Amino acid sequence: MKNRLTLFTKYLLDAMFWLGIACEAALPWLIKIGGRFYPHLRDYYLLHVILLLISGAGAIVIVFELRRMFRTVLAGSCFVRENVTSLRRMGWVSMGIAAVTAVRVAVLITPATLIIVAVFFIAGLFSFVLAGVFDQAVSYKEDSDFTI
Repeated sequence: MKNRLTLFTKYLLDAMFWLGIACEAALPWLIKIGGRFYPHLRDYYLLHVILLLISGAGAIVIVFELRRMFRTVLAGSCFVRENVTSLRRMGWVSMGIAAVTAVRVAVLITPATLIIVAVFFIAGLFSFVLAGVFDQAVSYKEDSDFTI
């Protein structure tokens, strides 16, 4: 069961990565279509496109880092320095997405936008904490490897 869950998650991350790239490419057209129904998107078209492209790129980076970490899980060696680096990178990118989305709050305040800011801020903090935990685990592992 664990292997099936791990593989399912890997394939889900792969799909999210490629769909994210497709959405990024289509974003200017999607915002134009959305502007037909939400005048605010039409009125602030360029701002929304720029901010959402930046946030979307950040989300793709996060999924890319998760995919990179999953490779180590599948290889059976998840406590490696590369994962610490990936977690730190995800933390900074999450904080960046929260900051960029906070700029959108200044233009259009909605409950969803506020929630996105909070979620990515908390995700950034969580990534930094996990990076510290993984860093300590890698240090213990390296000490143990040198002892043997």
